[in-house]
Amino acid sequence: MITSLLSSPLGTTVVSGLLLAQDEGMPDEVRGILILAAIIFGVIFVAVMGFLIFAYGAIWFQAFMSGANISMMSLINMSLRQVDARTIVTAKIMAKQANIGSEKQSGITTKRLEAHFLAGGNVLRVIRAVIAAHRADLGLSFDQATAIDLAGRDVLDA
Repeated sequence: MITSLLSSPLGTTVVSGLLLAQDEGMPDEVRGILILAAIIFGVIFVAVMGFLIFAYGAIWFQAFMSGANISMMSLINMSLRQVDARTIVTAKIMAKQANIGSEKQSGITTKRLEAHFLAGGNVLRVIRAVIAAHRADLGLSFDQATAIDLAGRDVLDA
């Protein structure tokens, strides 16, 4: 709802703090260029958002519904770092469903899973080993499992 219209001496109209150009103040060429630029910007914005939703929407929705606590921006950053986002999301979901503990208790955060992936480790095998150790009530932590994995040994056998 517009509460006030004030006319300024420069031939423009101020509507609730917004400056709007009147017909005599702006040439038709400039108005046409501004409208075209706004349309092009809008189309590019919709295309980029559509691409992001198409590329990351399904995996983000899976993570969101399972409570894995991974944001859309984290997924985009993973792809920029050349980390397989699906592997990280699957590992986080497995850890969440196995009720290993919160990120603060278990130390299984998205960044640490990404770091292990980038170091050449097998993230899913590490998570499976931590889950198996948790079920068997062994004291295998995430740090120990990643160290065993990066040493070249089979973490599930250890």
